[in-house]
Amino acid sequence: MRIFIFTLLAISLWQCRQKSQSPAETQQSAAPVESTLRGYLTEGEKGFSLRLCTDEARYSVDDTTGKLDSLYRQACMPAPIPGEAVYAVLTGVVSTSGDRFTVQRIDTLTPKGWRDACLPWEFWCNGTEPFWSLQISESEGFIYYKNVGDDEGRAFAWTQPKTNGKTWTYEAKGISVVIKKEKCSDGMSDIVYPYSVEVTLDGQQLRGCAVRGGEPLPEEQ
Repeated sequence: MRIFIFTLLAISLWQCRQKSQSPAETQQSAAPVESTLRGYLTEGEKGFSLRLCTDEARYSVDDTTGKLDSLYRQACMPAPIPGEAVYAVLTGVVSTSGDRFTVQRIDTLTPKGWRDACLPWEFWCNGTEPFWSLQISESEGFIYYKNVGDDEGRAFAWTQPKTNGKTWTYEAKGISVVIKKEKCSDGMSDIVYPYSVEVTLDGQQLRGCAVRGGEPLPEEQ
């Protein structure tokens, strides 16, 4: 009989403990769930942050691998642009607060490209002699320029373009970009691009070809 009463008392105490435990305590007692996130990784004054491709949610990033910084800089070659984003697939744990992500494994860390960009962009431009590239993206809020030969990278604030449906003109401090809807060849491949571009950067003129976001991407003939 005493054993039976003792058992009932133990069960009652356990039930009271469960009822009195707060939701936060219950959540903390649960084992963290590993997740794989895909998005754009950027580095700012407060460290790395990740913007997801799926819903554009943002996380501050903690790294336990010790490799994130060096791999990020490799992906930004030849020179990082302030605030430059690279495409990342990272595995780790989301904090209970839901605003931090601790990286436990780096699956992919590569430069963005117009064939695999996961966030909306307007135009992607490139030219030769010298080799340069330019990305225009309202969703990222910037015009990104890179000159491979000079190891130069610069970011300009995105501005609303002037357009008549056949020509788009972007004007920002230090740069002017004029994109025209006309066939274009880069002179290095058999790809025929649907747009041409002329960039004026600090008084220097660059000419090249462009593709537009949301449209079929050109292929080599």
